[in-house]
Amino acid sequence: MGTKLLFFVILVFACAKGAQADPLFFSNVSALQNNGTTQVDLFSNPGATLVGPQITFLVDLTGMLPPGGTDTLLVTYSEAGGSTTVQSFQIPLFGSVQPPFTLMFSVTSLTASFAGTPATLTLDLLNSNPDFILPSGANAGQRVNSYTYSFNVAEPVPEPATLTLLGAGLTGLFARVRRRQHSKKHAQRR
Repeated sequence: MGTKLLFFVILVFACAKGAQADPLFFSNVSALQNNGTTQVDLFSNPGATLVGPQITFLVDLTGMLPPGGTDTLLVTYSEAGGSTTVQSFQIPLFGSVQPPFTLMFSVTSLTASFAGTPATLTLDLLNSNPDFILPSGANAGQRVNSYTYSFNVAEPVPEPATLTLLGAGLTGLFARVRRRQHSKKHAQRR
């Protein structure tokens, strides 16, 4: 009987250890481009130029919350010469959706230019520390609390057909003004 009891205690202890919550982590932050057909990994492509003004991001969240536990993903977006936008997402999502999942959110650039405006995106899980594992580079595997991605936001360049149409319209307007000026001069000579 003592052996069975000891085995039962060891089994309960082992199950209790396995039931502990893994810390929450975020990873694989990507920006969607070309109407969602292309994903740009922001960690692997620092300084990338993203086409705005609206940018959609994806972030993978993994790990487990303790029973009844919650966390908050704080997203801070800022641009050079512009304002800062802060969004927060409660985890579990909608009060019941536990990680792992991919969260999608969007921001709108207010100062994007054709040349590109420097911008940053900082993610932080407020109740988890550390909350990000560096996936590559000299410090690969290092755990840090929050992470800031740097990139540029650019306005889309007009398509060639749009530029051709604009050029034709301006040429027509210029020709009309010239014709009107020529008619006025000709009428004054008579």
